[in-house]
Amino acid sequence: MRQVIGVALLVLLVAGLLVLPLVVAAQSNSDHCYDEWERCRERAFESDAGWFKTTLMLTICDIALGKCLLKAA
Repeated sequence: MRQVIGVALLVLLVAGLLVLPLVVAAQSNSDHCYDEWERCRERAFESDAGWFKTTLMLTICDIALGKCLLKAA
């Protein structure tokens, strides 16, 4: 079960690393998206959750950033 979750998170990370730079390069007015992303990451790091929940929260922050950038493009 842990291996499946690890592979799923790795796939999301790789997909994000491949897609987000292309979107960021095409988008010039993305300050709002990055402000929200930074706030989301701060809340995730400040939470008193374990490493697994923190990792999931950070992944959700990254996915939300990607969606915001795609909407702005």
